[in-house]
Amino acid sequence: MNSKLKEKNWSVSLEKEISEMWENESLYDFSTEDKREIFTIDTPPPYPSGRPWHAGAAAHYSQIDMIARTARMMNYNVLFPIGIDRNGLPVEIYTEKKFKISMISTPREKFIELCKIALDDLEVEMIATMKKMGLSGLFKQYYRTDSEDYRALTQTTFIELWEKGLIYQAMRPNNYCYKCRTTIADAEIYYMELPSKLVFIKFKLTNEKGHLLIATTRPELLSSCQVILVNPEDERFKDVINQEVEIPIFGNIVKVKSHPSAKMEFGSGAVMICSYGDYTDVLLFREL
Repeated sequence: MNSKLKEKNWSVSLEKEISEMWENESLYDFSTEDKREIFTIDTPPPYPSGRPWHAGAAAHYSQIDMIARTARMMNYNVLFPIGIDRNGLPVEIYTEKKFKISMISTPREKFIELCKIALDDLEVEMIATMKKMGLSGLFKQYYRTDSEDYRALTQTTFIELWEKGLIYQAMRPNNYCYKCRTTIADAEIYYMELPSKLVFIKFKLTNEKGHLLIATTRPELLSSCQVILVNPEDERFKDVINQEVEIPIFGNIVKVKSHPSAKMEFGSGAVMICSYGDYTDVLLFREL
């Protein structure tokens, strides 16, 4: 079998020629008139918040492209959307750095306009990079998450989910950045391991004389303590399970419960569980 490519070295000009041919012939367009079974890929729109495009994001989209091309070879009518996420904290931080301004001290409308200017520049570069990568997405109809149409769609979808009871409202602890003056996602939090002290605190038993000794490395979270845990196999605490103790300083009353997550060999064997401040505690508190 003879190869159609005669070049011994792959040239950039050849890549451009092939890319333009794909675009001119609309090879990867999606049509609602096509009667074949639809194969839709829910692509996560990337942030245009830096240059060049992050290698990890590019690799992710390459994998998505493999799925899209495989589906086409299986005779599906493939919808491979291309979008740009133009909302969120990374966009705000990039705009602040680019224009050397502070979001807090800049009028809202002015800051939004500067965000658009910063993003438009990066967006053109990102779309060009996607095309150079040979992604077979729907570039002719790529979407922006800050467009009126996109916002209307997301708001309509949210209302529908709310009316179906698929969304609920609840109080949850959040990470707050005092500098950005906004809540931030867990994925944007970086933890550092620092030397600390193991502190022992006496919790007074409410229905009898005596106290329960608690060991913690986070005494500053004492006010958020909601329950005390001991290991169900720890004989030292079998008489205090389901009893109540008083939190020092704050005077709140909490219950002592048994749970296998409590490590008998750590500290006193009894541990306080907080409703905020410690991610592991928060997850465990919801379980309880």
